[in-house]
Amino acid sequence: MNKIYIALSLCVLFFASCTVKFNDEAKTENKAAEKPSNTNTANAVSEAPKDTAKGVNVKVSDDVSEAIPVTKSECLSVDTGDNEIVKNQTFPIDFAPFTKSCFVTSHNPEYDDPPMEAEFSIYKNGERVFDFPGQFNGVTFGCWVDGVAFEDLNDDNLKDVIVVGKCSAKTAPYNENMVYVNTGRAFTTDEDANYKLSDFKKIKEITDFVRKNQQTFFK
Repeated sequence: MNKIYIALSLCVLFFASCTVKFNDEAKTENKAAEKPSNTNTANAVSEAPKDTAKGVNVKVSDDVSEAIPVTKSECLSVDTGDNEIVKNQTFPIDFAPFTKSCFVTSHNPEYDDPPMEAEFSIYKNGERVFDFPGQFNGVTFGCWVDGVAFEDLNDDNLKDVIVVGKCSAKTAPYNENMVYVNTGRAFTTDEDANYKLSDFKKIKEITDFVRKNQQTFFK
């Protein structure tokens, strides 16, 4: 009887140990299946740059292209005919009514110091699209641009243009300053109002005067 009991006990212990071993092996196999091998991970990382290196032609949408600002170099490369561009008085602009455009000052190349017989216009996509009226308040010879600024002078959310102009004379150069009012469609100027700016030599002097006398410049 004791022998039978001992035999049965040994059988139970044997099957129990087999079950534990089988479960441990199954868990080990499941973990191995869930965890990716180091070799595959390395291949995935090393292959990513290869795909990038192949290069893909990406077409920039029109909306994105419109968002790219005009650069100074683009403004300096526009065709001004026989005139030469005045580099330090030429600027990219991006406000209504001429967004993504260039304010370009050019002059007769026969006069370099100062750059006389100057004129200023707005270019867009390399083409001249707007000529400012009443340049140098009607003086047609011996004038140049000494400074330019773009500011909203009457708080209508439209940037106006201030030009510090000078013209030659026998005794000494004199000022022909101009304020161009932004109407939302173009720029206009009033020569009679501009004459009140003749004593000013700096942009800030002009802007301060215009802000205090808006009824003279904005009618």
